Amino acid sequence: MDDSPTTDRRTYIKTVGATGLAGLTALAGCSSSSESNDSTGGSNTTGSSGNQSWRLGTSGPETATHASGVAMANVVSEQSEELSVSAQTTGGTASNPRLMSKGDIDVAQSTTWAGKRANTGQKPYGKPVGETITQVIPFMSLEYYLVKRDTEKLADVESVSDIPTDNSISMAFGQRGGTNYFAGLDGFRLSGIENPQDKYDIQSMSWGQQASSFRNGQLDIILTYGVSREVLTGWAQEVGSTTEVDVVTWEFDRDTLANSEHSYVYLETPADLWNQDLSVDTIPSVGVSYETVFPSSVSKERGYQFTSLVMDNIQQVRDASSVLSRAGPEFASEFLLRSPDLPVHPGAAKWYKEQDLWSEDLTSLEEYES
Repeated sequence: MDDSPTTDRRTYIKTVGATGLAGLTALAGCSSSSESNDSTGGSNTTGSSGNQSWRLGTSGPETATHASGVAMANVVSEQSEELSVSAQTTGGTASNPRLMSKGDIDVAQSTTWAGKRANTGQKPYGKPVGETITQVIPFMSLEYYLVKRDTEKLADVESVSDIPTDNSISMAFGQRGGTNYFAGLDGFRLSGIENPQDKYDIQSMSWGQQASSFRNGQLDIILTYGVSREVLTGWAQEVGSTTEVDVVTWEFDRDTLANSEHSYVYLETPADLWNQDLSVDTIPSVGVSYETVFPSSVSKERGYQFTSLVMDNIQQVRDASSVLSRAGPEFASEFLLRSPDLPVHPGAAKWYKEQDLWSEDLTSLEEYES
């Protein structure tokens, strides 16, 4: 099975104008910098007056990742006379660092997992993508875990090691181009099960298709997620209202995850989000921080402008989707990844320091490059 995120721009990139937010408000759920370079960055389009137009890569149109991208694009485009941003759907958050480095998009919504791996050349990238990926604004966390149809066929499947390896159990982890797919595979690996893609029937499909196939009995187990430990994504809420489910637990603990090479966070999400009588009260999950990322060539001034405009108008981002209710300065400061392999963009770092939200265990771009 090919682990590489697909980057065919004809297949995955679709422009959504800055006015495209209305249809998303009901969603409940995916080289070095130069501080003196104040008007250009990467493949940004710059007009004769120094104005810029950015393409912000998001994820599938049914995701909160996309909703957040459209909301941020609206905020910046409305509030700035110099910077215009449009959101574009792509193959997923794992694809976006490579698309950004290739110049197919300018900035992106991605994850700390993808950003760190893109910089270090870990799977699925194979080698560093090129430009250094930097952190800007974490806006939500996703807590990935497995749920099963509560049927007699699956009665004995309580944890991942109980899942038969004879391809009799069909599973789906969302689209292969998203961080979600790799988080699902890594959940198995962290549970002591190597090469899960060779042992199980794991399919790749959109979240909407996955939900429909699960409700219709075509899938037995699906990867799902809570958002910021407060709410289920919209398609999962629909599954929970139409299908009896239970949790298939991972077999790792907080220490296992903390001591692994992965840039995940161990998070426990409340089981009562499902409004069903599940076999557990809290659900251990593979936690991933979702955030806006920039290539390092975006100027410090533009990075600061983007960060401050979004944070000053954070309620507009929160209003884009119920799962973005925790987005804001404190959440962003908590979920910036403390890693030498994923620096914070200089413009964002300036804003966090001004707000007294900077932590000394974060990595600046200057430290990363030295």
